[in-house]
Amino acid sequence: MLEICNITLTLERDGEPVALLDDVSFNVPPGHLLAIVGPSGCGKTTLMKVIAGLKEGQEGEVRWDGRNLAHEGDLHPSELGYVPQFSVAHELLTVEECIASAIALRTRQPDEDATSILISDTLTQTGLTPLADRQVKVLSGGQKRRLGLALELVTNPALLLCDEVTSGLDPKSEREITQLLFDLSRQNKNRIVINVTHSLANLSLYDSILVLHEGCVVYHGPPRALTHYFSIDQAEDVYPKLARRSAGRWSTSWSRHRDDYYAAYYLSTKKTGDEKEPELITDREPERIRLPVARTDDDDSDEQATRKKSKDEVKRTQEEDDDASHEISSDHQLPGFIAQTRELLQRRWLIFRRDMAQVWLHAAMLIGFPLLVVIFGYQGIKPLSKLPDRQDKDLSAEISMKQSHEAELLKTGGLVSGLIMFQVVLVTLMASNNAAREIAGERVILERERLGGLRPTAYLASKILFLGVLVLAQALWMGLFVEIVCHGIPGNLPWKLLLLVMASAAMTSVCLGVSAMMRSPEKATILSIYLVGFQLPLSGAVLALPKVFAPVIQPFIAAFWSWSGSLHTLRDHAPDFYEAVKKVTASNIEQPSLALFVLSLHVFIGLTFAYAGIKRSQWD
Repeated sequence: MLEICNITLTLERDGEPVALLDDVSFNVPPGHLLAIVGPSGCGKTTLMKVIAGLKEGQEGEVRWDGRNLAHEGDLHPSELGYVPQFSVAHELLTVEECIASAIALRTRQPDEDATSILISDTLTQTGLTPLADRQVKVLSGGQKRRLGLALELVTNPALLLCDEVTSGLDPKSEREITQLLFDLSRQNKNRIVINVTHSLANLSLYDSILVLHEGCVVYHGPPRALTHYFSIDQAEDVYPKLARRSAGRWSTSWSRHRDDYYAAYYLSTKKTGDEKEPELITDREPERIRLPVARTDDDDSDEQATRKKSKDEVKRTQEEDDDASHEISSDHQLPGFIAQTRELLQRRWLIFRRDMAQVWLHAAMLIGFPLLVVIFGYQGIKPLSKLPDRQDKDLSAEISMKQSHEAELLKTGGLVSGLIMFQVVLVTLMASNNAAREIAGERVILERERLGGLRPTAYLASKILFLGVLVLAQALWMGLFVEIVCHGIPGNLPWKLLLLVMASAAMTSVCLGVSAMMRSPEKATILSIYLVGFQLPLSGAVLALPKVFAPVIQPFIAAFWSWSGSLHTLRDHAPDFYEAVKKVTASNIEQPSLALFVLSLHVFIGLTFAYAGIKRSQWD
């Protein structure tokens, strides 16, 4: 039994309180299919999210089998299924792979045979068996809605919530999905299926209809009593009828007549021994019962009356049996951290391999960016000449020699500094491309999987492992390729490679944090590009920052620390080049150990923001 008791939720709009839900109360028995209907903006989706635990009502309770979900524990992820309006599956996976992934993330199956059986049963249950090998991107709208249902059915949920799963479908597909929801409500006598819909077609398939108007319940009963109550010829006329009166008057009218309708239409009882079993009435005609209809004339005597909501809850007795409690079976216990991480990582690499546009983009950057660097240093870096120790008798010749040597130092110092900075900036650009869309691009899928029991730590760990491979490949290849083609850039090679890797890891982590915080991949991409764009000018490698601003800005510039730490290694390994570099930069050249520490802080801060963004609910 699902009991919604006096749920109220308001928000401030232009300084005025607006009720999204206003004292909403109703009960739903097991084995029931309920439609929540109403005009756009009436609170249907908000109510659904309150039931699912995605939003919290300011007043009232949501009770499941007698327990208050807010205080006595939420539904276990295997008990709850939530199907959002739009597709929530990876486009490049097949239908079967999507279901297999859902099983791996949400259940503990004893072996592969059990997994195969569950996949087969789920495909059959939702009519997707002929489409098992098709990728999600080629499915029709109705087929994607079936897949959304299939992903939730792998745990056999007792409460299945569907948000506009029939919207935008053609009449045939809408009828098929509604029929499927009806079948699902009957396959498990303890299951409740609730569908939010704007459409008033196919209402005969529902056990009951809940009509919302401006956050108020204005009707709850069998579909065929709807036209009787509102005194309309067909269900489609209910929305124009609602617009003729305020929500308060409709709500007051329903409060006055609700108990009569519940008694006449909603439940009857038949004796079974000493107990009574609830049963939906299906053999009464509204015209023969003579129940009151909703008052709609402008002279209604209740027009000025304040709204009075009945808070009496309809009590129903239920047959007690072993199936009444929704116990969590062992195979539906959540998988562990390692199992979820492994599944997410395997799925991410599979998607990466199939996304040929991304593969070619990564390959182009991996090959093209190092080539860009070596264009400026393909002739190699020649050893620096030294001035003679003794003074030349020809003063003009000595001056010319010193000028030539000074020019050589400036040219070589600029080349060494520029090559190292160019590598760093291009590595951070690749890092931005790696992570900018990584979480924001699959936010809706992440939210659904978190509701189904996905651990944020497992999700983050899978991203770290996946992106870590890209970071190592890109940074190490950049450093080694340039080192080989340019016949060795002065400095300590292991330190330079390590700092390149850390620069890439730092920017990847920061952009991953940005991706986790943003609602859309487009916003995350733009902000990440800005972060990379500021790296070069704010590093002080080309134009020295004013001394007032440098200590404040440079700690946040990953490129500065990788570049500066790499240059510092010249001091012990190539002191002549170190002196040459110092002539072309006014910025401080920091020790590589300090640079490594600061870049590690960047990684830590970026991953902290990523974790916070993953944990924060961002349902649209």
